[in-house]
Amino acid sequence: MFRRCVLVTGLVVALASVSSAVNRPADCPKVTIAECCSRLWSERCPQPQCAKQVNRRCPERKALIQSALHPVDLRRSPTKPTVAPKCGTAETGYHPCTTKSVANKLFLSCCELYVPPECHFMCEYEYEQDKTKAMLTTLVTGGKCSLKHLSAILFCASQNRNNTKCCEDLDLNSSQLQVGSRCLRMCDPAGSTIDRITKEDITCLYNWNVIMYCAHSGITEM
Repeated sequence: MFRRCVLVTGLVVALASVSSAVNRPADCPKVTIAECCSRLWSERCPQPQCAKQVNRRCPERKALIQSALHPVDLRRSPTKPTVAPKCGTAETGYHPCTTKSVANKLFLSCCELYVPPECHFMCEYEYEQDKTKAMLTTLVTGGKCSLKHLSAILFCASQNRNNTKCCEDLDLNSSQLQVGSRCLRMCDPAGSTIDRITKEDITCLYNWNVIMYCAHSGITEM
C-alpha cells in the first residue's frame, strides 16, 4: 500500500512538473526543492515541483501549490446576444417602426374611407410644431373641414391603437398644461369618442405634434 501511494505521489509531481514547464512565464525562476519552504514565489509563478516538500515540511504553503496544480480557468461562459430594443417603445424613445412616407399612405387611405376630402390635409403624420400649428390654423379658420371630423382623423392616425403610454411619457398629461389628463383621450380615440371641442382642448390641439408622433410610433406592424 505504501509503495502504491509513493508511486501515485510521484506521478502527480511528475505531471505537475510538466505542467509547470509549459505554463510558467519566462520571467519566473524555478525554485529548487531545497528552497521550497524558504523562498518566496507568487501564484503567477507556479512551483508544482515543491508539492511533496511543502506537504511534508511547510503545509502553510499548500495554497500556492494548489493554485499551480489546479489553475483557475478564466475563460468566460458564452454570453447571450444583446437584444436590440424594439422600435415604437419607450426604450427607443418611441422611434417609429415605419417610415413617414409609408405611414402617411396608410393614414390617408383610412381617411379616404372615413373622413371627407376637405379634411384630408390633416391626414398626415406631421410633428414639426410650426407645421402642425399652420395645419390647425387652417382647420379652425378655414371653414371647410368641420371639427366634428376630428375624432375620425385621430382614429385613422392611431389605426385603432392605444398610444396613451407614449403620450404620458411625453408629458401630454403634465400639470403644466392645466387640463389634467384630458389630452390623453386624443391618444386613444377608439376608447373615448371626441364629440365636441372645448376651450380645454385647444391646449391639446396645440400639442398635435406629440399626438401625431405617438400615433406614428404606435404602428409597429403593417
